[in-house]
Amino acid sequence: MYTVMLDLKDRSVLVVGGGKIATRRIKGFLQEGAAITVVAPTVSAEINEWEAKGQLRVERRRVKKEDVLNVFFILVATNDKDVNRFVKQHIKSDQLVNMASSFSDGNIQIPAQFSRGRLSLAISTDGASPLLTKRIKEELSSNYDESYTQYTQFLYECRVLIHRLSVSKSRKHELLTEIIDDQYRLSLVKQREFLQQIEKYK
Repeated sequence: MYTVMLDLKDRSVLVVGGGKIATRRIKGFLQEGAAITVVAPTVSAEINEWEAKGQLRVERRRVKKEDVLNVFFILVATNDKDVNRFVKQHIKSDQLVNMASSFSDGNIQIPAQFSRGRLSLAISTDGASPLLTKRIKEELSSNYDESYTQYTQFLYECRVLIHRLSVSKSRKHELLTEIIDDQYRLSLVKQREFLQQIEKYK
């Protein structure tokens, strides 16, 4: 499997199923600004709430052939083998499909993941052990705490400013290397001092 980052903003996403797995995945899709349609006879309370807020559309019935047509991304989150088989029979080769109940039946996998601002980390054992994946995610979540949320925003702002400077490439590299030192993550004072330093180059 080849790992990529997928931009779902305003992309059509079909979720077949309305249970726990579907709900968990939908949270991530909503954060990415996807255009979501859920098809399932029943859905969770959270999905009902999102529908009421106009954040997604729900069709309370079994999936139809027309549902899968011209959809960018399809998530099948149901234990119903007939439904899974039906979707698999009607998808096109160029559609992205994740089968939550069988990672080998779709053409993409959704790794365990979490974000800290602009930092995104994804973990997968390629279906070998979801429990190991979960444990590694917990370990990484502890190591990369909330301090990285503000810190990665600082790094982004610095990168934009540094690339605009009229200095040599080697000097830009030195400045970008300097700010990945942990002292900048742990100190807002250090961050302000660095930004003041950058201002002097203008």
